[in-house]
Amino acid sequence: MNKKYLSVILFGALLTVSMGTFTSCKDYDDDIDSLDQRITSVEKSLEDLKARINAGAVITNVTPTANGVTVTLSDNKTFELKNGTNGTNGTNGTNGTNGTNGTVVTIGENGNWFFGDKDSGLPSRGLPGEAGDDGVSAPTIYYYPGTDGAEAGFWVKMTKAADGKETKEVTKIPCVPEGEKAVSAIWDTENGYLILNNVDKSEGPVKIKLTDTLRSLAFVPETIDTKLGMGVIDFYSLMVYNNTSKKDEFLVSNNPLVTYRLNPQNADVKNVEWSFIDRVVETRVAGDNKSLLKIMSAKKGEEGGMIFQLQSTKTLDYLKANQEAIFALKATNKEDATEIVSDYAVVKASELKQYGIAKIKDGKATTTPVSYYPTTAPDLSVTADAEFVYTGELNLSKITEAWAKEIEKSLASIGVEKITYEYAKPEKYLGSDGKTNQQQFVTAPDKNGVVVVDKAWLAQGTASVGRTPIFTVTAKVNGTIVASGYVKAEITAVESVEKGDLPVAVALGDIEYSSIATPNNKYELSWDRANAEIYDILGMTKETFQQNYKATTVAQETGVTATGWTSIVDGSTTETAMAWIEMTPNVLLGKGEAKVTYPAKNNKLHKNVVITFTYNVVHTKAFPELNPDYLIGTNIVQVKGKMVGNSWKLVSEMKEQFKNYMSGYQLPGNHTKLYFRLKGTNQTGASITGTDYKNQEIKLTTPFAKNETSRDYNIEMVANLSNGKECVKEYVVRFVRPFNATVDAMTLKTYMANHDSKDLAKLVVIKDRDGKTVYEKGAYTAYGKETYKLDQANIAFGYGLKVDASFGDKLTIADSTIDWYNGGNDLQQNKSAKSVVTITIPEISTIEAEGNITVLSTENSKN
Repeated sequence: MNKKYLSVILFGALLTVSMGTFTSCKDYDDDIDSLDQRITSVEKSLEDLKARINAGAVITNVTPTANGVTVTLSDNKTFELKNGTNGTNGTNGTNGTNGTNGTVVTIGENGNWFFGDKDSGLPSRGLPGEAGDDGVSAPTIYYYPGTDGAEAGFWVKMTKAADGKETKEVTKIPCVPEGEKAVSAIWDTENGYLILNNVDKSEGPVKIKLTDTLRSLAFVPETIDTKLGMGVIDFYSLMVYNNTSKKDEFLVSNNPLVTYRLNPQNADVKNVEWSFIDRVVETRVAGDNKSLLKIMSAKKGEEGGMIFQLQSTKTLDYLKANQEAIFALKATNKEDATEIVSDYAVVKASELKQYGIAKIKDGKATTTPVSYYPTTAPDLSVTADAEFVYTGELNLSKITEAWAKEIEKSLASIGVEKITYEYAKPEKYLGSDGKTNQQQFVTAPDKNGVVVVDKAWLAQGTASVGRTPIFTVTAKVNGTIVASGYVKAEITAVESVEKGDLPVAVALGDIEYSSIATPNNKYELSWDRANAEIYDILGMTKETFQQNYKATTVAQETGVTATGWTSIVDGSTTETAMAWIEMTPNVLLGKGEAKVTYPAKNNKLHKNVVITFTYNVVHTKAFPELNPDYLIGTNIVQVKGKMVGNSWKLVSEMKEQFKNYMSGYQLPGNHTKLYFRLKGTNQTGASITGTDYKNQEIKLTTPFAKNETSRDYNIEMVANLSNGKECVKEYVVRFVRPFNATVDAMTLKTYMANHDSKDLAKLVVIKDRDGKTVYEKGAYTAYGKETYKLDQANIAFGYGLKVDASFGDKLTIADSTIDWYNGGNDLQQNKSAKSVVTITIPEISTIEAEGNITVLSTENSKN
């Protein structure tokens, strides 16, 4: 049981919370944010801690403080267990002071439990004992802190015999010092619990489960294949040139490291079996197999991630044109065989042929792009790559590493194994006098690359100061040389410190995007500023600056080209400025910067000059105004339709929706196209035709349903920018039903011997939105025919009744004729019903209207 036990020597307990940013897969924010103030209730604080862990937070650290101990979670919250109750002094404190510092009990490097820095002698996990004379191995013994029943508060001794049988014994050794009423926090990462003992108002230990069920997996890629929309894992074949065969030959493949994010991040993976499934696809339809990738190792990463080292079990030569090899991680629960599969990613294979010994510091390249040590002995005038004090040492392994030049990554970082290094001291490297061998002042590097002054020759070593010996570093993979380089060192009297940078700021402020000219706008650091802010500050002339500085390096963003005095090497003075940037219409909106750096040849003598241009590309949208003649409110344009050929259509010219029909409108600078589109992808029932604002129309494609009198669509007027982005103006187009219908009331009489009938068609009245009648008395009006061509529109009428059961089958309708006959009885009271007319206007709407029907009683029918 790999456990961590933390005991806090306290005189009471108070939990307080330090709030930070909280992100999880469950929504506890509303509950948790209310606890952001100082918490005085222990129970409430524990609920908060449980909620955060249930939400996926992971304990990342437990540290002692002056007042107790602090528990830090992965969501940046800290829970501090303090001495004293509700912030007061501890009851056992002296002179009104708080109790003693918290003590943390952990597992030491030797596997024993440690109280602070004191070894308890109790192993947390025993190793199998050696076999005795009888051939039987000695039992394994280890201890864990007890938490339940009789075990609570005591160390429990576990003895595991050679046959696997385990017995336990509750010792009398307390987990916390006797006599102390301490709050103890047991961080049991093996079994997934946080156990709090001696918590105020708790009768026994408080156990909080630290893990949750794994619900999903997500690949965390370094690069994305934009065509496939998938993350990429790179496999590389290292090729080396064979002087005999005169061609590049395969040496080895890498075993890359890949990371997967767990949901939740505190997911329990103790009983999970990991594997990869892969497919060869043109489209993602093939079946899964398990033949491409092999897991070499798997370990928990920080904050809920899993890191896998992979090995490709075969090359990708079997792939055909347009085929890809994709893969996904599968987690199988060994207890119930349930499976969870991650998103798919794509395997890419490529060859590497160029390698070098890179200049590194603290495991990272010292420059961008990467600088490499020369493959031939450097000239005496070349500045030393490294220095060390004559009384100290130079460790070549700390400043050199084998890198692949094509991808600018170290071989180790991409998972290449069996890399070895050899360090050597060339026999001769003469000084400036042409006689003194610089190599005699130092020892040859040891196997770890460590070099010191040769004290066997120079007891004091001071005579070595100022000497510049050289060394070779050779990198091998599987015993084959892949890269080599020369390192020049300088021996100094004292440790020198790099002078850092001389910053020069060129603040350009806001730049209106539409004002950027084609091909570019140029912004400079003038020679006047260079003289005052660089040469004068450095105490140099232009000529001495040339002697002590290298050609510029630049860092720039899309649409911006940074340039320095590129002829510094040959002394040309044709440039009009010391540094400048050229900004093209491809620049992105927002804040940005570009840097021009003049690296000092020796940063320990001179500062690097870093010229930083800062800017903020802004853009004031210049769209035309909506047409006030058709505008409702501030952003709604209403469409009632127009005649298209011989029929009325719900369609509108887009440009008509803008002031003066957009006559004379000109796109601002760096805008390439103006057009309209429906916003988003979930708006249906309408379409926009055409490709340019001058010819685009919007049309209703799904007619209005019954009782639907209008429908709104969100429209975007889009201006494409030269940088690939867009300017957007939003407004609403509202289609309205162009016609409304009513049905006049009808009265039917009750006769003793006869039916009474009425033609419903003649009671239908249709009007347009202006209130003008287009249909009445069973026929289209002259206005309806001439204006809307309704007589040619194939309008369909449907007629019906809404009656209750009291009418029986005596009130009927045939076509448009409604008939009443009561079967010979005297109707004693008037009765009511409804007529229903359904009007279908193709491509426009379906209209339903109702009219009142009154059936008079026998008596009332006599009038």
